[in-house]
Amino acid sequence: MLGLVAVVFNAGLAVIAARDLALLPGRAGYTVRRTMPEPFSLGEPEDVTVVVQNRAAAGLMARLADHAPASLRPVPREVSGRFDANGLVRLSYRTYSPKRGAYRFGAVDLQVWREGGWWRRQVRLPDPQEVAVFPNVVAIKRIQLSLRRGLRAMAGMRRARPPGASTAFAGLRDYVRGDDVRRVSWTATARRDRPVVVEVEAERGQQVIIALDCGRLMTAPAGDLDKLDHSVNAALMLAWVAQAYGDRVGMMTFDDRVTNFIKPERGAIQLRRITEALYAIKPEYVEPDFGHAMTHLALRVGRRSMVVMLTDVQDPEASRELVAHALRLAARHLVLVVAMSDPAVISARDDPIDNTSRAYEWAAAEEFVASRRESFELLRRGGVLGLDVVAGKLSPALVERYLELKERALL
Repeated sequence: MLGLVAVVFNAGLAVIAARDLALLPGRAGYTVRRTMPEPFSLGEPEDVTVVVQNRAAAGLMARLADHAPASLRPVPREVSGRFDANGLVRLSYRTYSPKRGAYRFGAVDLQVWREGGWWRRQVRLPDPQEVAVFPNVVAIKRIQLSLRRGLRAMAGMRRARPPGASTAFAGLRDYVRGDDVRRVSWTATARRDRPVVVEVEAERGQQVIIALDCGRLMTAPAGDLDKLDHSVNAALMLAWVAQAYGDRVGMMTFDDRVTNFIKPERGAIQLRRITEALYAIKPEYVEPDFGHAMTHLALRVGRRSMVVMLTDVQDPEASRELVAHALRLAARHLVLVVAMSDPAVISARDDPIDNTSRAYEWAAAEEFVASRRESFELLRRGGVLGLDVVAGKLSPALVERYLELKERALL
Protein backbone atom coordinates (compact mmCIF):
# COMPACT_ATOMS: atom_id res chain seq x y z
CA MET A 1 0.00 0.00 0.00
CA LEU A 2 2.77 2.44 0.94
CA GLY A 3 4.53 1.59 -2.28
CA LEU A 4 1.46 2.49 -4.28
CA VAL A 5 1.15 5.81 -2.43
CA ALA A 6 4.78 6.57 -3.19
CA VAL A 7 4.27 5.79 -6.87
CA VAL A 8 1.21 8.02 -7.06
CA PHE A 9 3.00 10.79 -5.15
CA ASN A 10 6.04 10.66 -7.42
CA ALA A 11 3.81 10.60 -10.48
CA GLY A 12 2.04 13.68 -9.19
CA LEU A 13 5.35 15.45 -8.65
CA ALA A 14 6.42 14.49 -12.15
CA VAL A 15 3.21 15.93 -13.60
CA ILE A 16 3.68 19.16 -11.65
CA ALA A 17 7.32 19.40 -12.71
CA ALA A 18 6.45 18.70 -16.33
CA ARG A 19 3.73 21.35 -16.24
CA ASP A 20 6.19 23.79 -14.64
CA LEU A 21 8.71 23.15 -17.40
CA ALA A 22 6.04 23.41 -20.09
CA LEU A 23 5.09 26.87 -18.86
CA LEU A 24 8.64 28.12 -19.50
CA PRO A 25 8.76 29.31 -23.14
CA GLY A 26 11.57 28.25 -25.42
CA ARG A 27 13.58 30.52 -27.70
CA ALA A 28 10.57 31.45 -29.80
CA GLY A 29 8.97 33.08 -26.78
CA TYR A 30 11.42 35.97 -26.67
CA THR A 31 12.79 38.74 -28.84
CA VAL A 32 16.13 40.43 -28.24
CA ARG A 33 17.56 43.78 -29.32
CA ARG A 34 21.03 45.22 -28.59
CA THR A 35 21.68 48.92 -29.08
CA MET A 36 25.06 50.64 -28.97
CA PRO A 37 26.91 53.45 -30.71
CA GLU A 38 28.61 52.67 -34.00
CA PRO A 39 31.50 52.93 -34.30
CA PHE A 40 33.11 52.76 -30.86
CA SER A 41 35.78 55.37 -30.12
CA LEU A 42 39.14 54.03 -28.97
CA GLY A 43 39.50 54.32 -25.19
CA GLU A 44 36.16 56.10 -24.72
CA PRO A 45 33.38 54.66 -22.52
CA GLU A 46 30.42 53.47 -24.57
CA ASP A 47 26.92 52.52 -23.40
CA VAL A 48 25.47 49.17 -24.50
CA THR A 49 21.87 48.15 -23.81
CA VAL A 50 20.34 44.69 -24.30
CA VAL A 51 16.54 44.42 -24.15
CA VAL A 52 14.70 41.08 -24.13
CA GLN A 53 10.92 40.96 -24.47
CA ASN A 54 8.83 38.17 -22.97
CA ARG A 55 6.12 37.35 -25.51
CA ALA A 56 4.40 34.87 -23.20
CA ALA A 57 1.17 35.57 -21.31
CA ALA A 58 2.72 34.66 -17.93
CA GLY A 59 5.22 36.54 -15.81
CA LEU A 60 8.63 34.98 -15.16
CA MET A 61 11.86 35.56 -13.29
CA ALA A 62 14.88 36.06 -15.53
CA ARG A 63 18.66 36.39 -15.55
CA LEU A 64 20.28 38.04 -18.57
CA ALA A 65 23.93 38.01 -19.74
CA ASP A 66 25.52 39.41 -22.90
CA HIS A 67 28.30 37.71 -24.87
CA ALA A 68 30.44 40.78 -25.51
CA PRO A 69 33.96 40.67 -26.99
CA ALA A 70 36.47 39.48 -24.40
CA SER A 71 38.74 42.47 -25.08
CA LEU A 72 36.21 44.99 -23.72
CA ARG A 73 36.86 46.53 -20.32
CA PRO A 74 35.27 45.89 -17.95
CA VAL A 75 33.53 42.63 -18.85
CA PRO A 76 29.76 43.25 -18.76
CA ARG A 77 27.87 41.90 -15.78
CA GLU A 78 24.60 39.98 -15.80
CA VAL A 79 21.29 41.29 -14.50
CA SER A 80 18.34 39.57 -12.84
CA GLY A 81 14.76 40.74 -12.61
CA ARG A 82 11.10 40.01 -13.05
CA PHE A 83 9.73 39.38 -16.53
CA ASP A 84 6.11 40.54 -16.66
CA ALA A 85 3.80 39.11 -19.30
CA ASN A 86 4.75 40.82 -22.56
CA GLY A 87 7.27 42.74 -20.47
CA LEU A 88 10.95 43.58 -20.84
CA VAL A 89 14.22 42.76 -19.11
CA ARG A 90 16.96 45.29 -19.74
CA LEU A 91 20.73 44.98 -19.29
CA SER A 92 22.72 48.22 -19.60
CA TYR A 93 26.45 48.49 -19.12
CA ARG A 94 29.29 50.87 -19.88
CA THR A 95 32.42 49.53 -21.46
CA TYR A 96 35.41 50.59 -23.58
CA SER A 97 37.86 49.00 -25.97
CA PRO A 98 41.61 49.48 -25.47
CA LYS A 99 42.32 48.36 -29.05
CA ARG A 100 41.27 49.41 -32.52
CA GLY A 101 39.70 46.92 -34.91
CA ALA A 102 36.49 45.02 -35.61
CA TYR A 103 34.86 43.16 -32.72
CA ARG A 104 31.93 40.76 -32.68
CA PHE A 105 29.15 40.59 -30.11
CA GLY A 106 27.62 37.13 -29.85
CA ALA A 107 24.39 35.71 -28.46
CA VAL A 108 22.47 36.82 -25.39
CA ASP A 109 22.03 34.19 -22.66
CA LEU A 110 18.67 34.16 -20.90
CA GLN A 111 17.74 31.99 -17.93
CA VAL A 112 14.04 31.97 -16.93
CA TRP A 113 12.02 30.35 -14.16
CA ARG A 114 8.64 30.66 -12.51
CA GLU A 115 8.64 32.17 -9.06
CA GLY A 116 8.42 29.19 -6.70
CA GLY A 117 8.87 26.87 -9.66
CA TRP A 118 11.08 23.81 -9.90
CA TRP A 119 12.76 24.25 -13.26
CA ARG A 120 14.98 26.79 -14.94
CA ARG A 121 15.25 27.01 -18.70
CA GLN A 122 18.43 28.25 -20.36
CA VAL A 123 17.86 29.98 -23.68
CA ARG A 124 20.50 31.36 -26.05
CA LEU A 125 19.13 34.19 -28.19
CA PRO A 126 21.18 34.86 -31.33
CA ASP A 127 21.97 38.54 -31.83
CA PRO A 128 25.31 38.71 -33.65
CA GLN A 129 26.61 42.22 -34.19
CA GLU A 130 29.94 43.61 -35.30
CA VAL A 131 31.28 46.94 -34.13
CA ALA A 132 34.35 48.79 -35.39
CA VAL A 133 36.57 50.55 -32.86
CA PHE A 134 37.87 53.69 -34.55
CA PRO A 135 40.36 56.29 -33.37
CA ASN A 136 38.74 58.60 -30.85
CA VAL A 137 36.05 60.48 -32.77
CA VAL A 138 34.25 61.40 -29.52
CA ALA A 139 37.20 63.57 -28.51
CA ILE A 140 36.98 65.25 -31.92
CA LYS A 141 33.36 66.20 -31.24
CA ARG A 142 34.35 67.66 -27.88
CA ILE A 143 37.08 69.81 -29.37
CA GLN A 144 34.70 70.92 -32.13
CA LEU A 145 32.53 72.48 -29.45
CA SER A 146 35.53 74.11 -27.79
CA LEU A 147 36.72 75.65 -31.04
CA ARG A 148 33.25 76.87 -31.94
CA ARG A 149 32.92 78.57 -28.57
CA GLY A 150 36.08 80.48 -29.33
CA LEU A 151 38.27 79.09 -26.58
CA ARG A 152 41.19 79.66 -28.92
CA ALA A 153 41.37 82.46 -31.49
CA MET A 154 43.95 82.77 -34.22
CA ALA A 155 43.29 86.47 -34.66
CA GLY A 156 44.43 89.20 -32.31
CA MET A 157 47.89 87.80 -31.67
CA ARG A 158 49.99 90.02 -29.44
CA ARG A 159 53.40 88.48 -30.01
CA ALA A 160 55.93 90.10 -32.26
CA ARG A 161 56.08 88.46 -35.68
CA PRO A 162 59.27 86.41 -36.09
CA PRO A 163 61.47 87.16 -39.08
CA GLY A 164 60.08 85.50 -42.19
CA ALA A 165 56.80 84.59 -40.50
CA SER A 166 53.79 84.37 -42.77
CA THR A 167 50.75 86.34 -41.60
CA ALA A 168 47.70 87.89 -43.21
CA PHE A 169 45.77 91.11 -42.55
CA ALA A 170 42.65 90.33 -40.49
CA GLY A 171 41.28 93.79 -39.66
CA LEU A 172 41.55 96.74 -37.29
CA ARG A 173 40.65 97.00 -33.62
CA ASP A 174 41.16 99.31 -30.67
CA TYR A 175 44.52 99.22 -28.94
CA VAL A 176 44.66 97.37 -25.60
CA ARG A 177 47.47 97.23 -23.06
CA GLY A 178 50.11 94.73 -24.16
CA ASP A 179 49.70 95.20 -27.91
CA ASP A 180 52.87 95.64 -29.94
CA VAL A 181 53.20 99.38 -30.66
CA ARG A 182 54.70 98.52 -34.05
CA ARG A 183 51.23 97.34 -35.09
CA VAL A 184 49.59 100.70 -34.41
CA SER A 185 47.93 102.06 -37.56
CA TRP A 186 48.60 105.79 -37.35
CA THR A 187 46.26 106.54 -40.25
CA ALA A 188 43.36 104.69 -38.62
CA THR A 189 44.29 106.19 -35.24
CA ALA A 190 44.05 109.72 -36.64
CA ARG A 191 40.77 108.94 -38.39
CA ARG A 192 39.11 107.40 -35.30
CA ASP A 193 40.76 109.71 -32.78
CA ARG A 194 41.84 106.76 -30.61
CA PRO A 195 44.70 104.23 -30.81
CA VAL A 196 43.99 101.49 -33.37
CA VAL A 197 46.12 98.45 -34.17
CA VAL A 198 46.35 96.20 -37.21
CA GLU A 199 45.09 92.72 -36.42
CA VAL A 200 46.84 89.81 -38.11
CA GLU A 201 46.26 86.10 -38.20
CA ALA A 202 48.41 83.17 -39.16
CA GLU A 203 48.29 82.37 -42.84
CA ARG A 204 45.96 79.55 -43.78
CA GLY A 205 46.70 76.85 -46.33
CA GLN A 206 49.96 75.67 -44.82
CA GLN A 207 50.99 72.01 -44.61
CA VAL A 208 51.09 69.65 -41.64
CA ILE A 209 52.57 66.16 -42.03
CA ILE A 210 51.97 63.64 -39.25
CA ALA A 211 54.71 60.99 -39.14
CA LEU A 212 53.68 58.06 -36.95
CA ASP A 213 56.23 55.56 -35.66
CA CYS A 214 54.68 52.06 -35.54
CA GLY A 215 57.80 50.24 -34.34
CA ARG A 216 58.57 48.09 -31.33
CA LEU A 217 58.72 50.74 -28.62
CA MET A 218 55.25 52.01 -29.50
CA THR A 219 53.74 48.72 -28.32
CA ALA A 220 54.57 49.57 -24.70
CA PRO A 221 51.54 50.14 -22.47
CA ALA A 222 50.97 53.67 -21.16
CA GLY A 223 47.92 53.68 -18.93
CA ASP A 224 44.76 52.19 -20.47
CA LEU A 225 46.16 52.18 -24.03
CA ASP A 226 49.51 51.40 -25.59
CA LYS A 227 51.68 54.23 -26.93
CA LEU A 228 50.66 53.63 -30.53
CA ASP A 229 46.96 53.95 -29.78
CA HIS A 230 47.53 57.12 -27.76
CA SER A 231 49.40 58.43 -30.81
CA VAL A 232 46.59 57.36 -33.16
CA ASN A 233 44.06 59.36 -31.13
CA ALA A 234 46.36 62.39 -31.03
CA ALA A 235 47.08 62.18 -34.78
CA LEU A 236 43.39 62.18 -35.65
CA MET A 237 42.64 65.10 -33.36
CA LEU A 238 45.54 67.12 -34.78
CA ALA A 239 44.43 66.34 -38.34
CA TRP A 240 40.93 67.59 -37.61
CA VAL A 241 42.09 70.79 -35.88
CA ALA A 242 44.64 71.60 -38.59
CA GLN A 243 41.93 71.20 -41.24
CA ALA A 244 39.60 73.40 -39.19
CA TYR A 245 42.26 76.13 -39.34
CA GLY A 246 42.60 75.82 -43.09
CA ASP A 247 45.82 73.81 -43.30
CA ARG A 248 46.45 70.85 -45.57
CA VAL A 249 47.17 67.65 -43.65
CA GLY A 250 49.09 64.56 -44.74
CA MET A 251 50.28 61.47 -42.92
CA MET A 252 53.05 58.90 -43.05
CA THR A 253 53.27 55.69 -41.02
CA PHE A 254 56.46 53.70 -40.75
CA ASP A 255 58.34 50.98 -38.88
CA ASP A 256 61.42 49.54 -40.59
CA ARG A 257 59.78 50.67 -43.84
CA VAL A 258 57.22 53.26 -44.89
CA THR A 259 53.84 51.53 -44.65
CA ASN A 260 51.57 54.39 -45.73
CA PHE A 261 51.88 57.87 -47.15
CA ILE A 262 48.92 60.22 -47.63
CA LYS A 263 49.86 63.43 -49.41
CA PRO A 264 48.69 66.70 -47.82
CA GLU A 265 45.17 67.73 -48.80
CA ARG A 266 42.14 69.46 -47.32
CA GLY A 267 38.52 68.41 -46.98
CA ALA A 268 36.22 65.77 -45.55
CA ILE A 269 37.49 63.10 -47.95
CA GLN A 270 41.04 63.64 -46.72
CA LEU A 271 39.96 63.29 -43.10
CA ARG A 272 38.20 60.06 -44.01
CA ARG A 273 41.39 58.76 -45.66
CA ILE A 274 43.41 59.56 -42.54
CA THR A 275 40.80 58.07 -40.20
CA GLU A 276 40.63 54.83 -42.19
CA ALA A 277 44.42 54.58 -42.35
CA LEU A 278 44.71 55.13 -38.59
CA TYR A 279 42.02 52.52 -37.98
CA ALA A 280 43.98 49.91 -39.91
CA ILE A 281 47.58 50.41 -38.73
CA LYS A 282 49.22 47.83 -36.50
CA PRO A 283 52.53 47.96 -34.64
CA GLU A 284 55.44 45.80 -35.72
CA TYR A 285 58.00 44.40 -33.30
CA VAL A 286 60.91 45.87 -35.24
CA GLU A 287 63.19 48.86 -34.80
CA PRO A 288 61.98 51.91 -36.76
CA ASP A 289 64.16 53.06 -39.64
CA PHE A 290 64.14 56.83 -39.15
CA GLY A 291 66.62 57.39 -41.96
CA HIS A 292 64.46 55.65 -44.55
CA ALA A 293 61.28 57.30 -43.27
CA MET A 294 62.67 60.83 -43.20
CA THR A 295 64.31 60.44 -46.62
CA HIS A 296 60.99 59.23 -48.04
CA LEU A 297 59.20 62.21 -46.51
CA ALA A 298 61.78 64.68 -47.80
CA LEU A 299 61.43 63.31 -51.33
CA ARG A 300 57.62 63.40 -51.27
CA VAL A 301 57.16 66.79 -49.59
CA GLY A 302 59.02 69.63 -51.26
CA ARG A 303 57.16 72.54 -49.72
CA ARG A 304 58.15 73.68 -46.23
CA SER A 305 55.80 71.96 -43.80
CA MET A 306 55.26 71.32 -40.14
CA VAL A 307 56.32 67.70 -39.55
CA VAL A 308 54.90 66.20 -36.36
CA MET A 309 56.76 63.01 -35.49
CA LEU A 310 54.96 60.82 -32.95
CA THR A 311 57.54 58.40 -31.60
CA ASP A 312 59.37 57.31 -28.45
CA VAL A 313 62.45 59.07 -27.14
CA GLN A 314 64.96 57.36 -24.89
CA ASP A 315 68.54 58.14 -23.89
CA PRO A 316 70.81 59.94 -26.39
CA GLU A 317 72.54 56.72 -27.46
CA ALA A 318 69.30 54.85 -28.17
CA SER A 319 67.81 57.94 -29.86
CA ARG A 320 70.91 58.74 -31.91
CA GLU A 321 69.36 57.85 -35.29
CA LEU A 322 66.15 59.74 -34.50
CA VAL A 323 68.07 62.86 -33.46
CA ALA A 324 70.38 62.78 -36.50
CA HIS A 325 67.61 62.49 -39.08
CA ALA A 326 65.28 64.92 -37.31
CA LEU A 327 68.04 67.54 -37.36
CA ARG A 328 68.61 66.92 -41.06
CA LEU A 329 64.90 67.27 -41.80
CA ALA A 330 64.74 70.50 -39.78
CA ALA A 331 66.96 72.22 -42.35
CA ARG A 332 63.89 72.48 -44.60
CA HIS A 333 60.84 71.83 -42.40
CA LEU A 334 59.53 72.82 -38.99
CA VAL A 335 59.95 69.55 -37.06
CA LEU A 336 58.16 68.73 -33.81
CA VAL A 337 59.18 65.48 -32.11
CA VAL A 338 56.45 64.22 -29.76
CA ALA A 339 56.98 61.50 -27.17
CA MET A 340 54.92 60.13 -24.30
CA SER A 341 56.05 59.73 -20.73
CA ASP A 342 54.98 56.48 -19.10
CA PRO A 343 52.64 57.30 -16.17
CA ALA A 344 54.26 54.47 -14.17
CA VAL A 345 57.71 56.06 -14.53
CA ILE A 346 56.40 59.48 -13.51
CA SER A 347 54.68 57.91 -10.51
CA ALA A 348 57.87 56.07 -9.51
CA ARG A 349 59.76 59.36 -9.60
CA ASP A 350 57.16 61.47 -7.78
CA ASP A 351 55.83 59.09 -5.11
CA PRO A 352 57.30 59.29 -1.57
CA ILE A 353 60.41 57.23 -0.83
CA ASP A 354 59.62 55.15 2.24
CA ASN A 355 61.90 52.11 1.87
CA THR A 356 65.04 50.88 0.12
CA SER A 357 63.12 49.31 -2.76
CA ARG A 358 61.37 52.62 -3.44
CA ALA A 359 64.72 54.39 -3.39
CA TYR A 360 65.99 52.11 -6.18
CA GLU A 361 62.79 52.68 -8.15
CA TRP A 362 63.14 56.43 -7.75
CA ALA A 363 66.78 56.38 -8.87
CA ALA A 364 65.96 54.33 -11.99
CA ALA A 365 63.02 56.57 -12.88
CA GLU A 366 65.04 59.73 -12.33
CA GLU A 367 67.86 58.43 -14.54
CA PHE A 368 65.40 57.54 -17.30
CA VAL A 369 63.69 60.95 -17.18
CA ALA A 370 67.05 62.76 -17.16
CA SER A 371 68.29 60.80 -20.19
CA ARG A 372 65.11 61.63 -22.13
CA ARG A 373 65.55 65.27 -21.20
CA GLU A 374 69.08 65.14 -22.58
CA SER A 375 67.81 63.74 -25.90
CA PHE A 376 65.23 66.52 -26.17
CA GLU A 377 67.95 69.07 -25.44
CA LEU A 378 70.02 67.71 -28.34
CA LEU A 379 67.00 68.13 -30.59
CA ARG A 380 66.40 71.67 -29.36
CA ARG A 381 69.98 72.73 -30.02
CA GLY A 382 69.60 71.54 -33.61
CA GLY A 383 66.44 73.54 -34.19
CA VAL A 384 63.96 70.71 -33.62
CA LEU A 385 60.99 71.37 -31.37
CA GLY A 386 60.04 68.84 -28.72
CA LEU A 387 56.98 67.84 -26.73
CA ASP A 388 57.28 65.35 -23.87
CA VAL A 389 53.92 64.71 -22.22
CA VAL A 390 52.19 62.09 -20.08
CA ALA A 391 50.36 59.68 -22.38
CA GLY A 392 46.85 60.45 -21.14
CA LYS A 393 47.29 64.15 -21.93
CA LEU A 394 48.87 63.70 -25.35
CA SER A 395 45.97 64.75 -27.59
CA PRO A 396 45.12 68.10 -25.94
CA ALA A 397 48.80 68.91 -25.41
CA LEU A 398 49.60 68.31 -29.09
CA VAL A 399 46.69 70.46 -30.25
CA GLU A 400 47.76 73.20 -27.85
CA ARG A 401 51.32 73.14 -29.25
CA TYR A 402 50.04 73.27 -32.84
CA LEU A 403 47.86 76.29 -32.05
CA GLU A 404 50.77 77.96 -30.28
CA LEU A 405 53.03 77.46 -33.31
CA LYS A 406 50.31 78.78 -35.60
CA GLU A 407 49.88 81.79 -33.35
CA ARG A 408 53.60 82.49 -33.41
CA ALA A 409 53.61 82.02 -37.20
CA LEU A 410 56.72 79.85 -37.04
CA LEU A 411 55.81 77.89 -40.14
